[in-house]
Parts: sequence; structure tokens; C-alpha cells
Amino acid sequence: MAFVNLKAKDGYVFSDLIDFDGSPDNIDYNGAWANIIVKTDNIKDALEIIPLGLEELDFEVVFIDKIENIGSLMEYKEVTDDVRAEVDWLSKSEFVFKISDKLFPYS
Repeated sequence: MAFVNLKAKDGYVFSDLIDFDGSPDNIDYNGAWANIIVKTDNIKDALEIIPLGLEELDFEVVFIDKIENIGSLMEYKEVTDDVRAEVDWLSKSEFVFKISDKLFPYS
């Protein structure tokens, strides 16, 4: 699991790229924080996959704050049942990248 600061790619408006669940989206957000689950064998591969996954969604990495082993987080009960379900879904899918829960935008 990676904790990532991201922004819209050049030429895109951040608020146009995300669904605010009916909340007003007239705030000019600069970016967001997100927890990203990556299915890979090592950190080096995760560092390559994260920017590629975000690029597909028209985002780019500002910086990666930290990466933690999701198995360890689960073992020490540091993730919610919702995150466990997302990890389970990702592990059974052909995908290798998932934004966990939601984005936390900032202006």
C-alpha cells in the first residue's frame, strides 16, 4: 500500500477527473492524497506501476510519501475490513493497481 500525493496531468482540471458523490465540485483543487494498493512482488515494481496506473486515470504522481507491505498491515490489524476486501478483490483480478477507498483532495 502506497500513500501518494497526486495531481491532474497537465491540460486536465482536477475536479473534472473525480466524482464528488453529489458534493459541489466548484473548488479549485490542486491535487489529492490517496492510498493505492499495488499487486507486485517488490517495492521497485510498485514504484514503476503507481505512475503508470495514475497516468491511465489522467493523474500524475507529485510524490510517494510511503510504501508499506499490505500483508504486514493486515497481520497487525492496521487496515479496515473495506481495505481487506479491496486487497482480496485485487488479488483475484487481473489488475495490479487500485486506488483504495477514496481520494482526499486539497486546495
